[in-house]
Amino acid sequence: MAQIIARGFAVGTARLLIHQSSGVGVRDYTALAEKASRVVEDLTGLELDLPSFAIEGVDRRGWAEHNIDSYAALIERLTPPNRPGSAGMAELNAVALGGLLGSFAGKVLGQYDPAFAISSPAIWMVDENIDHFAHRAQLDADEVALWVLVHELTHRAQFHAVGWFRERLLALMTQLFTASTISPIDLLGEVFARLRGLSSSQSVDVTTLFLPERLRSVAREATTIMTVAEGHAEWVMRQVSREIIPHRDEFERTIDERRQTTGVAKIVAQLTGIASKRSQYSLGLHFFEAIAAEDGDAPRRVFASPNGLPTTNELTDPGRWVRRMSCNGNGVATHAASLAGRPSGKRGLR
Repeated sequence: MAQIIARGFAVGTARLLIHQSSGVGVRDYTALAEKASRVVEDLTGLELDLPSFAIEGVDRRGWAEHNIDSYAALIERLTPPNRPGSAGMAELNAVALGGLLGSFAGKVLGQYDPAFAISSPAIWMVDENIDHFAHRAQLDADEVALWVLVHELTHRAQFHAVGWFRERLLALMTQLFTASTISPIDLLGEVFARLRGLSSSQSVDVTTLFLPERLRSVAREATTIMTVAEGHAEWVMRQVSREIIPHRDEFERTIDERRQTTGVAKIVAQLTGIASKRSQYSLGLHFFEAIAAEDGDAPRRVFASPNGLPTTNELTDPGRWVRRMSCNGNGVATHAASLAGRPSGKRGLR
């Protein structure tokens, strides 16, 4: 199969956009990981198998390059071998990927890579951004790193301990890639055509906008799974004892303010669907807060079996999930009516 992404072009494009701070070191995450893993296992009831994957501090360029390799491997795995290519397509794809990663390399604090296509999973902690975040917020950098690590280790628990969760998302992604016939050039033209008909306040989500109707339900289910993953990790972060994270309230407030993107970053977020990723934090968080208010064990039941996964409608109306699980004999409290429309009081990590 022909190369789909020209790595050198992707790395070069990303490097052009990344401001690299000088003299930034990387921290040893051994002790922090052990502490965070105990917190995550206690709150989720899921096993992490901590020694089986890497937790590594990286700079912004390192984060971008890890993601270029990971995305390229995933795209090549999911792309049908008989899909036709054209001259220059690998370079065009590389510039698009490198540009996107370069634009956001200064914002990401940590990331769990579930290894859908690479050899082993890993967590990349962007120490450069963690230190910058801590300095601006006048917070302890190691405490910030611990808090972020709780979020990323929760993703590790979801995708490692819950086999069906990982496999279902991968199956949906495979359906989307193998069935789509839109080339990057066609997609770019479609973007500008659609944007002409949108007001400046609208958000564009390419996860569904350019898909045929038969694939939109697949994309919606994939989005639901990702919303559950992000909302659950956000909820776990906000359950950590203040004895462990003394400045948790300040972290939450600063993170929420940080997510209010403006300027060029907002436009990029609208075009790439990252704006909708941010809504995944708040929608998913509201869902987990609501079901936990009815039954403290309810968040664990989401991951107990595929039947526990909420539907798209249940995410926006957690009472539906509570009623369904109660009818199925899963022991969730029956005060479901009080959940409809209940505000969470918090907004959802980037």
